[in-house]
Amino acid sequence: MYGAVDEIAPFYTPWRVVMAAARPGQLIENNDLLLNLNPPCAIDNPWWITPGKVMREATLSTGGAKAVVDFAVKRNLQYLHFDAGWYGPEGSKASDATTVTLDPGRNPNPDALDLKEAIAYAKEHNIKVILYVNQRALAQQLDEILPLYKSWGVDGLKFGFVQVGSHRWTKWMHEAVIKCAEYGLVVDIHDEYRPSGFSRTYPNLMTQEGIRGNEEFPDATHNTLLPFTRFTQGAADYTICYYRRDFSGTGVSDKSHGLVNARLLTVTPSHQLALSVVYYSPLQYMYWYDKPSESRDEPELEFFDLVPTVWDDTKVVDGRPGEFITIARRSGDDWFVGTITNNDARRLSIPLDFLEPGKTYTASIYEDNPKVKTRTKVGIRKIKVTNQSVIDASLFPSGGQAVRITEGK
Repeated sequence: MYGAVDEIAPFYTPWRVVMAAARPGQLIENNDLLLNLNPPCAIDNPWWITPGKVMREATLSTGGAKAVVDFAVKRNLQYLHFDAGWYGPEGSKASDATTVTLDPGRNPNPDALDLKEAIAYAKEHNIKVILYVNQRALAQQLDEILPLYKSWGVDGLKFGFVQVGSHRWTKWMHEAVIKCAEYGLVVDIHDEYRPSGFSRTYPNLMTQEGIRGNEEFPDATHNTLLPFTRFTQGAADYTICYYRRDFSGTGVSDKSHGLVNARLLTVTPSHQLALSVVYYSPLQYMYWYDKPSESRDEPELEFFDLVPTVWDDTKVVDGRPGEFITIARRSGDDWFVGTITNNDARRLSIPLDFLEPGKTYTASIYEDNPKVKTRTKVGIRKIKVTNQSVIDASLFPSGGQAVRITEGK
């Protein structure tokens, strides 16, 4: 356990901030305050820092990786992520992160993954690659693995099971991010690390966890609290899922995995679509527990295809912590609107006064509808709207609504 700060003067201490607002949503709209209390960008040429949507490759196999790449191209994802186990048991100090040595607990076939072949296939299709590395290996091998991974064609690292809170480990973390920047690698820090605005100085630190994400199956009330708590601090990697649910009523969440009585998502598909707008993360992990073969190309996936991960403007239309929230975000000329409710059903009216006056838009509305003949039961309807329009949202318990608004189409 590390405690006291050990520094030699002169040195800087962190800012401490008390944020106040007339309404809760203003805290979210102004959360760039934390970024702006940090020094400006220290990277001379940050052109290589690319936001995007990420899909995890969970099978640790060459075939699985190629399938994710094909799915990424089809569904407009930008990154392939290799998760824990590709260089051995992540919790073991003996595991060597310079080698591809599969953890038999995750894939018993030691020859299943040709990582260089998989990376080459991703590059052929303009898909970037992120590798997961536990802090045990990072602390032992960081200076060795960074040039090695760059030579492999890797674009980023996801730090796993980091130690947080102490001066010693915070300083180590920031120095590790700086070293990654020197090799042109983006970073996602997982587990309990929470943002302090350091991403302004080193924007290759694109996101971090510090959150109980979708992979932990939280309920909808939890999700309606997060925008007013964790997301007032900055970007968070929530690891959005989609297909981990019981479509048959048998208790089997995923027949291809044979999971019986497995934990299931408690929120609706439209709730999850909306999360990609409500929750901000320049690296947005999608389809966390899913394999490409499990998708049936449901029509509403076009929303995930089209939604960006960075924005030109953000408006919190309305919301109350623990009850509901509606956030509208603009990318170029298009607006995306996400609404989620807690565990209760709710009817909301969403004014579109953030749109430009005098123009007509088309709103594509994605919402839960039990009459739709797909597994996911998400309906899509299109209406003409102006900045005087109001969209009605009739939300199921734990439900949501996602909207894409485009000009003159």
